[in-house]
Amino acid sequence: MPSRTDCAVRSFLIAVCLGAFFAAHSQPVNGDVVWNSPSKDASGSMPLGNGNVGINVWVEQDGDLLMYLSRTDAISEASRFLKLGRVRMHFDPNPFAAGRPFTQRLNLHDGCIQIHADDLDLKLLVASDQDVVRIAGTSATPRTVKASVEIWRTAKHSLAGEELQSSWTMLNAPADIPVIESPDVVLDLNDASVAWYHHNESSAVPFSLKHQGIEALSPLAQDPIINRTFGGLMLGTPFKRSSTTSVATSDRVLNFDLSIVTASIQAPPIEWKQNVQRMAAGLPAFSEAAVRTANWWHDFWNRSWIVVSGDADADRITQAYALQRFVAACSGRGSFPIKFNGSIFTVEPKFAGGPDFDADWRRWGDCYWWQNTRLPYAPLAMTGDEDILRSLFDFYLRLTPLCKARAKLYYGAKGVYYPETMTPFGTYANGDYGWSREGKPASQIDSPWWQYAWQQGLELLTLMLDSYEIEKDEPLLTNDILPLAQDVLGYYDTRFKRDEFGKMIISPTQAVETYWTNVVNDTPSVAGLISVLDRLLSIRSGAINRVQRAYFQELRKSVPALPTATIDGKIRILPAQKYDPKRTNVENPELYAIWPYRLITMHDKNADVGVNTFLARQEHAEAGWSYDGQCAALLGLGDEAKRQLISKSKNSNPRYRFPATWGPNYDWLPDQTHGGNLMLTLQYMLMQFQGGEIYLLPAWPKGWDVAFKLHGPDHTTVICEAKSGRIVRLEVSPAKRRGAVHPPPR
Repeated sequence: MPSRTDCAVRSFLIAVCLGAFFAAHSQPVNGDVVWNSPSKDASGSMPLGNGNVGINVWVEQDGDLLMYLSRTDAISEASRFLKLGRVRMHFDPNPFAAGRPFTQRLNLHDGCIQIHADDLDLKLLVASDQDVVRIAGTSATPRTVKASVEIWRTAKHSLAGEELQSSWTMLNAPADIPVIESPDVVLDLNDASVAWYHHNESSAVPFSLKHQGIEALSPLAQDPIINRTFGGLMLGTPFKRSSTTSVATSDRVLNFDLSIVTASIQAPPIEWKQNVQRMAAGLPAFSEAAVRTANWWHDFWNRSWIVVSGDADADRITQAYALQRFVAACSGRGSFPIKFNGSIFTVEPKFAGGPDFDADWRRWGDCYWWQNTRLPYAPLAMTGDEDILRSLFDFYLRLTPLCKARAKLYYGAKGVYYPETMTPFGTYANGDYGWSREGKPASQIDSPWWQYAWQQGLELLTLMLDSYEIEKDEPLLTNDILPLAQDVLGYYDTRFKRDEFGKMIISPTQAVETYWTNVVNDTPSVAGLISVLDRLLSIRSGAINRVQRAYFQELRKSVPALPTATIDGKIRILPAQKYDPKRTNVENPELYAIWPYRLITMHDKNADVGVNTFLARQEHAEAGWSYDGQCAALLGLGDEAKRQLISKSKNSNPRYRFPATWGPNYDWLPDQTHGGNLMLTLQYMLMQFQGGEIYLLPAWPKGWDVAFKLHGPDHTTVICEAKSGRIVRLEVSPAKRRGAVHPPPR
């Protein structure tokens, strides 16, 4: 007979399920992932998260329920982003035996995973307002339940060879520079819980500062590694500790509630322990946590949506878009940006044909390549996901003092630039900087891939200006955009000379990774300067003081013209004003004038220049960080944008079960650059804005219907539904902005 506690927990679960079932929302979420059989291994895992904490969940046939635990800020001594561990849940009798009924559903609307196996129902969530994983179960058959944390970092470990790919900061470190991680520690707390942690007694930061000649700037540097402690505490009802790493029910039960409290703080282990114990003592009932979490996700999905219909491609694109936005929300509200190379949802690399390392490994490691990092965030202004964008902004702003001081020390320049490949603490990766420093000035960066790349700050400002243009967040403008603009523009102003006409000569420089040699006035820098300055100068006069405006106006006069040439009778944008045509990578730098800077789009009188440039591009690509899709959409090339979008939606790795496991393409998987490009291509096909005006369906192809809600300039929200190429529903809020919204010409 079930106990009174069992009955109460079961009643709570029923109430939560009924509440979720009858929850009212203005737009259904299309994209739930449903599996009707268990998975083979972690390649069949399903992601879930709250923006800071993530889990990969899978069930193995005739086995157990497993999950990897991750945090956005679990960073080791060697500057690697680590898993917290793996949790295994064992049930007896086993509900996952072959031939038993089984369903696993990612419920996007409520932000949870629901598993039905035999007569057992499980619900898993990551609490929206606490860094806690919650699992509740109810069963018609009494079962024992055991939950164990599995730890593989059991001894001091030296990283070397290919394993150092996952610490790009220390990649190829000479043998006399050890790269070491300490073992995890299991605590002996009490008879009701299990706790474990990883603690960093050392840090790669002081070495990196010294190696790169900026040790004197240490007071400006922020070391996110030293003394960091991260891990988890597992407890529940009616669980007791059964071993140093396990909790279990002492008897067979019909209901249970398990919680895994996580934390990552820069403090000694004793403070970490006290912190997780306080969190564990204040946990709400599962039912309350489920309602709060579901409400957060309801609000999230109501901010924005896109539903495409018409054929199988349209259905797949709808799900792909929703799942990519979901993954960004699961991992994008921590203190570090979304990792382009897998986010917090990496598993063992061997499942993708990579080396046989544990789940802490990822190709391209810990660093943030701006060209990659920008892409998961680029679509988020139009979705209204400002909370996720804010995490990116705060990260770069936090590192600005160090980057600004380095610009002065290395080049005697005022202002700031950010390395294209930047560690989590603002330096170059040591291998990119160069391990051998004999006879070299501190300012010499050895890696030619990003030796003279400067435009990253201009692109960051572009994302910020997009956010401001939509939200009209005055503190964002006053406190962040304008000071950063002064610094980013100030770097160009004071670093580069002028010609006899007062025009800036941007050299040394390069056109992203593709043109390295003899480059002058690269198009990404020129287009970025033109775009950022023109947008700043278009802001109402009261928001920018006279001194700032005068500076921006004077600097604008010094910006060189966008590099162009007439080739075969057609004007095209060039990668730079001067450059050695030898190519070293697969980018089209000339397209930066189209995206990200949107200087030339279908809405301009010289749109044909953009089309000529796009059609003549040397590299054609549809995957990874290639931005052909959004360029096609911005130029009104609807058929090409559609083709690109269909191709992007099919990029899911066939070895993985979760459909939004993109790539690895150029990076690692799930490839967040690819997913961001997919979202952005679809958005620009549906809505574009320029000068406060909003254009609907500018590159929408025939044969698909669509319904969407997106955000545009001046706090404008657009809800639109189109069938057979005609708009059948259009709602604009606030109503006074209706005149700025332009349907496509018939």
